[in-house]
Amino acid sequence: MELTFPGHLLTEYHNYPPFYRDPQCAKDYSILADEGDGFREVVRVTGNYQRHRKHTLDAPVRVSKLRIVVHATNGDPSAAIYEVRCYS
Repeated sequence: MELTFPGHLLTEYHNYPPFYRDPQCAKDYSILADEGDGFREVVRVTGNYQRHRKHTLDAPVRVSKLRIVVHATNGDPSAAIYEVRCYS
């Protein structure tokens, strides 16, 4: 599973200060899977600062729905996700 979060795409990375955290990027989030009997947390991330994240699950999961919950950003009051990709 791959997630892409918002961030400044037009600024070159060498212009960022050291340890820069984009305020729009999700800092803490969970991925929940509905396997037919309710949602179950399959991924939990804290302290993220990267725009693009790849998650490999321990075992394949067949789901009817996914839910992604952003618990905190790196400073922005709103949360967003640009892209979600799931592979089998």
